[in-house]
Amino acid sequence: MNKHFLLTWLVLGCVLLTLNSCGFRLRGSAGVVVSLPATYVAGDGASVALLADLRRGVRDAGVVLVDKREDSRAVLTVTGEEKDRRVLSVGGTGSAQEYELRYAVTFTVADHEGKEILPAQTVERLRAVSFNQAQVLAKGSEEELLYRDLRRDVVQGVVRRLGAIGK
Repeated sequence: MNKHFLLTWLVLGCVLLTLNSCGFRLRGSAGVVVSLPATYVAGDGASVALLADLRRGVRDAGVVLVDKREDSRAVLTVTGEEKDRRVLSVGGTGSAQEYELRYAVTFTVADHEGKEILPAQTVERLRAVSFNQAQVLAKGSEEELLYRDLRRDVVQGVVRRLGAIGK
């Protein structure tokens, strides 16, 4: 029993050392540091999910977020959020076989007096997805998952652009 236990831990240790030495890392934040003062995130036309992901991403980048606009030194405003789907390819029967999903967010950053720090910027991501009439429900679920991934990619793009403000 004791030899088996020791051998198990030895193998596990070797595997962990191998993973560490090859550069394997769990997917985390973008690793961007944003140098903004206390910031308020606003967006009347934005979805709740986008605002939550954006707040999380900005907070992870080192920005102090405030709950009231009056307490902020900078305001990050989401002025637009778009989700589009267009046909990429059509089969022999005239039905769509492949779609392109597009997710775009437009935002701006201003100081507490309303002076523009970062003019309106748009970050967008595209993804192609196949479609099959026989799997409509599954493809609908897949599309929602892809939009969620696109939203996270766009949020990382916004954070990277915010990180470039001080440079």
